[in-house]
Amino acid sequence: MEHLIRSCFVITGYRLNIERRTPDIAFIHGQIDFIDTSSLDFKEFVEMTDSGIEKYKYGYNYRRGAVVLFRYDNAHDPGARRLNSFPHHKHIQDGPIEESRSVTLSEVIDEIQDVIIKKWVF
Repeated sequence: MEHLIRSCFVITGYRLNIERRTPDIAFIHGQIDFIDTSSLDFKEFVEMTDSGIEKYKYGYNYRRGAVVLFRYDNAHDPGARRLNSFPHHKHIQDGPIEESRSVTLSEVIDEIQDVIIKKWVF
C-alpha cells in the first residue's frame, strides 16, 4: 500500500494507520493529500485468507476541505438499496448515488490523478 502511495506523482503526503485486530484481520485507514490541496480519506477492514486478502468494508472519501467531491463505499445506505450493485455504490457531489463495483485504493487514486491532470491540461 505504501509503495502505491509513494509512486504517485500527484500525492504530496499521507498518513497510514494499521490496527491489527487479530494476526489475520486489520483495520487500515488514513489520509492522502494531493498537489491541488484535495484529500482522500480511506478505510478498509480486511482479512488475510488462504485465497488472498478479503476486503469486508471500505470507504474512499475524496474531498476538498469539507466538500466531498465523491465517495465510494459499501455501507448499507438506504439510498443505495435500489441499485443493482448494492451494497457497492458511489456518491457524487451534488448528484445521485451511482452504481459501482468494489473498487480498490489503487483505482481510486488513479481516478483522482486523472481528475487532477485534466484540470492542469485544460
